[in-house]
Amino acid sequence: MRLVIPDLERLQALQELERQAASLQTAIGQVDARRLAIEAPVVEARNVLETLTRTIEERQTQRRAGDRDVATIQQRLTKYRQQLMAVTNAREYEAAQHEVATAEADLKAREDQTIALLFELDELTPQAEQARQLLADREDAAGLALAGLADETRRHKLELANVEGSITALRPTVTPTALALYDRVSKRYPRGVVSELKGELCVACNVKIRPMLASAVRKAEQLVQCENCTRLLYAVKPAAPAAPPAG
Repeated sequence: MRLVIPDLERLQALQELERQAASLQTAIGQVDARRLAIEAPVVEARNVLETLTRTIEERQTQRRAGDRDVATIQQRLTKYRQQLMAVTNAREYEAAQHEVATAEADLKAREDQTIALLFELDELTPQAEQARQLLADREDAAGLALAGLADETRRHKLELANVEGSITALRPTVTPTALALYDRVSKRYPRGVVSELKGELCVACNVKIRPMLASAVRKAEQLVQCENCTRLLYAVKPAAPAAPPAG
């Protein structure tokens, strides 16, 4: 009878190639997610720097507005003090004193705000510098990682093309009947059509088959399917006993 070992070996090789192709396709499909993961620390550092920069600009704008307010209040205070020197009665003096006191309170409040802004700016400025350096460091690291990812992706695509070429070349070498059976079972078990038989047990589904079928698998004179899962079975030949050492 014609042995089917060549078909089984080729189907095992075909299954392994299909698994390699699937693994490479998965790796290629994960490129975008990996790129986002590489870029995430850069985006985070950039957002921190932008927030600090925006806060510094806002505080500087507030400080400049405060300086203008202080100058305006000082002018008003000077005017009220001059009026205080020119009053002629107690009521006018009291009113002028009230205006002076109000202006002095306003001046102190604005000066206190300006001082607080200056202290805050003194803290924010080095923070922004540190954030700028962190961003630069992360951009450098991400650049290297992205370059490595691009190289890896190119290798995967070349490997995938080679594997797909091997699959295309291997399929016609399998007899049509065996290939048709493989393709049919493959619809149920993609990349898991061929399973080892250990003793009388299908390794894939862990179900014991009849001894007669197990014997047929070991003889390899026909393709045998697992009675439970329908996978194609093969048996590994036992290793030849080691030759006794030369006397």
